[in-house]
Amino acid sequence: MKTWEDPRRAEELNRLGDEGWELVSITSINFKTGATDHIGMVFKREKAAQ
Repeated sequence: MKTWEDPRRAEELNRLGDEGWELVSITSINFKTGATDHIGMVFKREKAAQ
């Protein structure tokens, strides 16, 4: 399965995963045309102990 056209995106997502971030949602944010060339991603991770 091909995920990204730009390999730098995969590197960035892998880095976020290494830092404990988990992708929980992805959606198109191009509301006028409904195209998927602009996407929004929501991540979560456990809050660090203080």
